[in-house]
Amino acid sequence: MIDRAAILDAFAKYTQKLATKHDVHSEPAEVFGGPPFSTLMQFTQTLGSRAELNALLAELVPFIRAADPFRGSTVALNCGTLVEIGGDPGLVFPHLLGELPRHLDLAKRAHEKDIAPRALFDEDPDAAKSAGGLRYLLLATMTVICRSAEFRQALRADAEIVENIFALREHYGEADFVAQVLNLADGLDLLVLAPQERKGFRLALEAVSTNAHLFTLIQGALIGGGHLAGDPIDPEVMAVATGESPHPRLLSDHARFHFDIWSGSVDNPIGTLLSLPVEESPLSIPSLDGQRIVVIGPSILGGRGWDSNFFANIHDALKSRAEVVEVLPEAEVTRWLERIASAKT
Repeated sequence: MIDRAAILDAFAKYTQKLATKHDVHSEPAEVFGGPPFSTLMQFTQTLGSRAELNALLAELVPFIRAADPFRGSTVALNCGTLVEIGGDPGLVFPHLLGELPRHLDLAKRAHEKDIAPRALFDEDPDAAKSAGGLRYLLLATMTVICRSAEFRQALRADAEIVENIFALREHYGEADFVAQVLNLADGLDLLVLAPQERKGFRLALEAVSTNAHLFTLIQGALIGGGHLAGDPIDPEVMAVATGESPHPRLLSDHARFHFDIWSGSVDNPIGTLLSLPVEESPLSIPSLDGQRIVVIGPSILGGRGWDSNFFANIHDALKSRAEVVEVLPEAEVTRWLERIASAKT
């Protein structure tokens, strides 16, 4: 009978052994098809609560720090699987954050050597093992950081990790996915002014990918929230844009407003038609006095449209929002409009 002690003992023995050249170059089905991974998955089906799952996960995550980088990466992937079935990602993230620098450095070194993978194993086994296992570690990283803006911010704070992930994008699709998540606008404070309505709103952004994504979310928050009038919001579009529903088919959305940068005319907030290109990031929105500002007005020239490739999340666990956290008093709106006008003179 499988029990917790037997599972942990099997993982201890697995991570104490050195991965072979065959291990590193095996297909995932062979790597994960047998013990200790198959027995772990069988055992999880016997657990009766999330608390039991988390207790098991807490005992497994230290094995991510195995001396052998390939073994540690494979354990990380299985810890990510436990997160996907309900485990606490906060138990896994510190271990991923601690191990990523070593694995990324070694994998980068492997690719810089530019020699055949099997020859690399003979010359630099740790680099070969990291290169072979990095996709597993990055998949686990993706699983965890998509569930928390806090984890994404912590990863972004390590410049070396970010640099190496971006440097490895051409070699690993998983690195590209992690890089895309790190490029999301998180924790962004955005001021939205509607001069013709003499209204203003402070919005908190989380996991916003493009300006088109931002426009959809802003419209949902302001029109759907009853703050401004406009064409009705499509609930299916909003569900996909926020990550509450999957992206089963191509959807379309359109601009109910014209979205302008603050340096457009205050009296006629149009500026240029492409003042906020749909494909760019909200992180590129210009600031005034340290505050990113979007000025909105009536849609012009038939408006603009975009499809759901611009606003659908790349992972089911990602949840996006543009939440109204403050409705500005009219006097505050006037103050900002006057500040914009003075900055343009």
